[in-house]
Amino acid sequence: MGSLRLPAWAAASSASASSRGFPSFAAAAASPEWPAARRRGRGHAPLARPRCAPPPSAPAPAAVSASASSLGAGRLRVGTELEWLWDCRGGIGGGGGRDYAREMEVAVRVVQVACTLCQSVQESLLHPSGGAGGSVHSKLDCSPVTVADWGVQAIVSWLLSDSLQDESISIVAEEDDQTLSSSDGAALLESVVAAVNGCLVEAPKYGLRSPEKELKAHDVLQAIRKCSSTGGPKGRFWVLDPVDGTLGFVRGDQYAIALALIEDGEVILGVLGCPNYPMKKEWLNYHQKYYRLMYNAAPPPSGSWNKGCVMYAQKGCGQAWMQPLVHDFGKLDWHHPREIQVSSISDPVLATFCEPVEKANSSHSFTAGLAHSVGLRKQPLRVYSMVKYAAIARGDAEIFMKFARAGYKEKIWDHAAGVVIIQEAGGVVTDAGGRPLDFSRGVYLEGLDRGIIACSGALLHRRILDAVDASWNSSTL
Repeated sequence: MGSLRLPAWAAASSASASSRGFPSFAAAAASPEWPAARRRGRGHAPLARPRCAPPPSAPAPAAVSASASSLGAGRLRVGTELEWLWDCRGGIGGGGGRDYAREMEVAVRVVQVACTLCQSVQESLLHPSGGAGGSVHSKLDCSPVTVADWGVQAIVSWLLSDSLQDESISIVAEEDDQTLSSSDGAALLESVVAAVNGCLVEAPKYGLRSPEKELKAHDVLQAIRKCSSTGGPKGRFWVLDPVDGTLGFVRGDQYAIALALIEDGEVILGVLGCPNYPMKKEWLNYHQKYYRLMYNAAPPPSGSWNKGCVMYAQKGCGQAWMQPLVHDFGKLDWHHPREIQVSSISDPVLATFCEPVEKANSSHSFTAGLAHSVGLRKQPLRVYSMVKYAAIARGDAEIFMKFARAGYKEKIWDHAAGVVIIQEAGGVVTDAGGRPLDFSRGVYLEGLDRGIIACSGALLHRRILDAVDASWNSSTL
């Protein structure tokens, strides 16, 4: 069960905030506006696990001793909104016994900032006005890349390092600086630097610190280069996919910003920013351009939450949450996060399954055969990026299957954040042999048995595994 606590860094921030006229953490905790957590019954939780939640109404906590202020006091600026302190200790596995409140709060705030940068760049791609910021580029493997990919990697690197006071922070991420550092990359680099500085200046709105002065090109390149860890079985590192689903991003469709914390090979925290995720399930079946047309034709009521969210979970807590985007709502909504849970549907006839949009790295024909043999009758939901994981965690779909073509190797940044969020929302994620995904062997999911299967419950998961075993020898993957 979650409980209210006041870490030293928050205590010092509270004192600093109070002196500037902002409400303190203690005042927030005592406020009658702080709601009790709402519970919803879980249809088929695999285990009775400890649960963490926004804390219920409680008296202000006792003052923290001055000696505790050595734990990074005052590095996180308090905004004008009241604060909710994440607390989930006593979880199963890697999360148990450790306090990850600081890492979780920083990670959610950082992803919120990243979502804002992506929304700005996507708008420039859809309505170009000239300049490198509104164009799509190609990497050496011919895959698309934009200012947002490099810009998000730079701001996540800088903000994590600054907020956690760790200059040598270890990050595994997708992008490098090779293109930006090339002789013909000057204009592109200039656009990335402008996007980064334009976003970082707004960091205090998210409860984070802005740089004392604008970052120069070499600062941005250095931040991108910091994300060169190769992971492994020991120690702590962050895993980032700055724009997962770049093809969807440049087409104005679904994409995600994915950030996870891995410790000794176990995914501990996962945060997914999904700026275009619709709150109405049925809109997932439509391209975003139709959503925009309908939005413009019949605008929703002011202040309503229609699309865009950040989802997050910690290993062993038994819960996952989502909150609206600061970019759309104007402030962090720590008061009313929605708990997300997987669907209770176990009948294949009623289940919805997701698969990648593109056929390049996945076999649609094989998954179609599996779907038929299991008894799935609905058309597949083809969605870009880790939004597929988000759909299952939120109960908007029940199954995600991906079977890569021969020679393709899955990368850890494409799965880490989504896996822990589904698991804590009550779902199951394994390879096609029923084994947990192994995030301890570098940047690739080495040892993966055939493919990846994520399900809302154990019954559907077992049926898919059995169907794979029955069909695999006749496949042409």
